[in-house]
Amino acid sequence: MQFSIDKFRNMPYSGKMGVTLWLIGWVWLLSVYYHLTKDSEWVLKLAIAIALLTLFISQAQNWARLICVVANIMGVLLSAYFYLAGFAMIAAVNVVLFGGSVYYLMIPSTGRYFKSQNKPPINKDEDQH
Repeated sequence: MQFSIDKFRNMPYSGKMGVTLWLIGWVWLLSVYYHLTKDSEWVLKLAIAIALLTLFISQAQNWARLICVVANIMGVLLSAYFYLAGFAMIAAVNVVLFGGSVYYLMIPSTGRYFKSQNKPPINKDEDQH
């Protein structure tokens, strides 16, 4: 797989918004988590995973988009914990960022773009018998 910024540039607006909200949401959540726990080892591990998924989703990999949607839904569910712990503002920001990312990543035009980028190339030699 060759990495290129062109796939992100060619992505529809909804895809770009979904990826952007994904990245901002996780930077926000990891920052909050570190501020509350000072657990730099766990934050570093999550940051590496998020960075890799961001790389693959920016390359229009549909499997990465689906993993991001699941991770975003988990981020929204985590908001209930923050809310119950008395951090209503953190919970609200989580819901907006992760919920917005899920919304934009699940728009049909975004799905069509990601699926169209992952089709295997047609081998012209196989078509000619």
